[in-house]
Amino acid sequence: MDPREKTEISELEKFWEKYELDRVQSHVGERIVTLVIAALGLIAALAWDDALKHLFENLFGGAGSLWEQLSYAVIITVLAAAVSVWLGKKITARERRRKE
Repeated sequence: MDPREKTEISELEKFWEKYELDRVQSHVGERIVTLVIAALGLIAALAWDDALKHLFENLFGGAGSLWEQLSYAVIITVLAAAVSVWLGKKITARERRRKE
């Protein structure tokens, strides 16, 4: 085997190893950022949950019966769905404008 061929193969292997390593590091970094954002979203959701519970307690008095807790859950679910749909439409409209 020609020594130049050996060197070329060695250089090619180094290139692929480096490429794969960079790609793996990139994917790991993306996942970490996604997890941090999800954790912050969960913290924000829990804070809003406490705030809205206190609001409902002040409006209706006390911790509430099962019926009041179910009403709270339904109202919050509808509110979350409405906000999600609204944000989805905004993002879709923005993406369409960018493509034009």
